[in-house]
Amino acid sequence: MNFIRQQIVPLVTILIALFGLVTVTARSFIGNDLAAPAPMENIYDGENLG
Repeated sequence: MNFIRQQIVPLVTILIALFGLVTVTARSFIGNDLAAPAPMENIYDGENLG
């Protein structure tokens, strides 16, 4: 149990942080049309939700 707590958990934590860093950094290398947020569309065209 100590091996998992001292070796595996920190390694997984560092790998998740590095993955997040790489994905956020990669957005700067993507073309302008792909780096923009997804467009919001109204999926309730004919319905009144009020």
